[in-house]
Amino acid sequence: MKKIIILLIVITLNGCFSDSDEQSIYYGRADVDIIRLSAQSAGIIDSLAVDEGEQIRKNQVLAKINTERLEAQLRQQNAQLREIEESIIGLRAQLNQVEYQYQFTKETYEKTKKMVKDGAATIQNRDELETKVKVFEAQITGIRSQLKAAESKKQQIHAAIDITKLNLRDSRIVSPIDGIIINKFRHQGELVGQGMPILEAADLSEMNVMIYVSFADLSKIKIGQEVEVIAGEDEKTMKGRIKWISSESEFTPKTILTKEVRTTLVYAVKVAVPNGEGILKIGMPVDVRI
Repeated sequence: MKKIIILLIVITLNGCFSDSDEQSIYYGRADVDIIRLSAQSAGIIDSLAVDEGEQIRKNQVLAKINTERLEAQLRQQNAQLREIEESIIGLRAQLNQVEYQYQFTKETYEKTKKMVKDGAATIQNRDELETKVKVFEAQITGIRSQLKAAESKKQQIHAAIDITKLNLRDSRIVSPIDGIIINKFRHQGELVGQGMPILEAADLSEMNVMIYVSFADLSKIKIGQEVEVIAGEDEKTMKGRIKWISSESEFTPKTILTKEVRTTLVYAVKVAVPNGEGILKIGMPVDVRI
């Protein structure tokens, strides 16, 4: 199953200020990494048992593409495999028989050559046995060549079966996370192509808040630093930690930098916030106190 992770950064810097304790407050919005779940094989959606907003578990089967053609193909390939295996068994038995005849005839031929020298056998008998030896040698070479081709064919069928089984596995869309369905793009009975998105899911147990810190305040923060996140009308306070600081600055407004606007040099900072109680929602405005 092919997974596309889209990081939605829909964050606005509304500004920041310092309180009497020399703490700075920055404004941002709660966001999360979105996982797009797409079809890895084309076909009709047989089942799609989840809806938007529904909780899902890791390894849960969320959708399944119709597999009737693949199952029929697998049965055909298994039949071909049994046929080639029976053919190989027959060729090996035939080879054993011809090799036995060859060995017996060759031994008789060697004895006859000695008998011809002693006058106990005719040249015609010797020549007939020599011809038989050459015939058996040719037969052995031919059977071995057939066996080699049959073994190669068997390997090809095994490879084809592996591909079919892989396609059967890819017909299921399995959740890679514990989380929630964010978006549902298709419905049961619809035809989808390979790579077409069907669902979007996210793990809301930890949210991200993107804030922007001025160049002057950048030296006051570091990765791993604990911060306070304030959300909702009741100003619920939660703990967060700085998980990422951009190495590149941005300018606001995006005009030519002059001495008058140097204070607008800012750096993006991502704050991770545990959300086990589900207080934070995607897009919710929050304050971050550092």
